[in-house]
Amino acid sequence: QVPLEVDGREYRLDLLFYHVRLHCYVVVELKVGEFEPADAGQLSFYVTAVDRQLRDAARDEPTLGIILC
Repeated sequence: QVPLEVDGREYRLDLLFYHVRLHCYVVVELKVGEFEPADAGQLSFYVTAVDRQLRDAARDEPTLGIILC
């Protein structure tokens, strides 16, 4: 798990990778059960946070998000 702080609160991403060929971060969320719409909202939140905190707009492409259920 990768810690990420947003507005003073700590969140934990399941997996965070950097794709060297695509020049972008990849956030992977792991879910034990079936897909729930709230899972997409959580992933979107994490992708936005990574884009704002880690991504270099001059060098990196937008962050990708993947949910594995």
